Amino acid sequence: MPEEESKAHNKFLNILVISSLVVINVCFYVFYYQKDYDFIVETQCDPAKETCFYRDCSIDGECPPNNLSYYNSYTIKAKDFKTCENEDCTQVCTTKQIECVKTECTEDDITSGACMLPEVPEAPIPVIKEVKKK
Repeated sequence: MPEEESKAHNKFLNILVISSLVVINVCFYVFYYQKDYDFIVETQCDPAKETCFYRDCSIDGECPPNNLSYYNSYTIKAKDFKTCENEDCTQVCTTKQIECVKTECTEDDITSGACMLPEVPEAPIPVIKEVKKK
């Protein structure tokens, strides 16, 4: 009996080791060579011209190192990230040099204050001049 248990134990251990090596190799191939994953990047945004995400940077710990209060969020492929200059993808995403998917604000984001709509300047009220009668 002990020999049969040893053989079964060795088969199980061999299958476990081989399976682990296969998983490690597949993950290495997908993540290192193919770079088949996404990055989420933030770019500058002008709230006067476009809808922007918003976070309050006056609160400690609320802002990332880029200190952007108003920002756009894009998802890009990791293989395309090397085209971003100094890890700033504003230029390549706005000129469509690479495929960037812009994250749009939802109604819930707008009502919760996470997104700001552009402020439309009100049209000035025309001044009506009084006409003098002769």
